[in-house]
Amino acid sequence: MGSPITSGTWDGFAGAYYTGLGSGELLWLLATIVLLVIAIVLGARHEKEAYDAVQKK
Repeated sequence: MGSPITSGTWDGFAGAYYTGLGSGELLWLLATIVLLVIAIVLGARHEKEAYDAVQKK
């Protein structure tokens, strides 16, 4: 991924590098957040329906 460490040691390493920069990571993060929100909403809806079904008996 373009890591500046080529010698296998930390000698002469100046600064921190994030090798995933610009790889579209924000898009995957947003997609994950959307999928999690959908899962939470659907799960909450199912739990409410199941709770209401038990209460009616």
